[in-house]
Amino acid sequence: MSQRMNYNSVSPAGAKALGTVYGYVRQSGLPARLIDLVYLRVSQINGCAYCIDSHSRDLLKGGLPVEHLVLVAIWPEAGTIFDEQEKTALAWAEAVTRLGER
Repeated sequence: MSQRMNYNSVSPAGAKALGTVYGYVRQSGLPARLIDLVYLRVSQINGCAYCIDSHSRDLLKGGLPVEHLVLVAIWPEAGTIFDEQEKTALAWAEAVTRLGER
């Protein structure tokens, strides 16, 4: 999948800042799967095909079963597929990503 725009050329400082945040979160001690689930859900909400593709691939490489991957968008209805920590993180991701809607 190709990128819709070259973020580094459009806003080098913005791209660097996002990379710094991503790096910080990665070294935070949180499980990689949890981080990638949150990034995937936020990307779904924001409608970023490039990011959805990227985070989906990260999750699959990390061993997430495809059955889990396809249910991220409807995680509240997925029964016990996601554990309590994942459900809490996904709920938080939705709340902070949708702040502008309120």
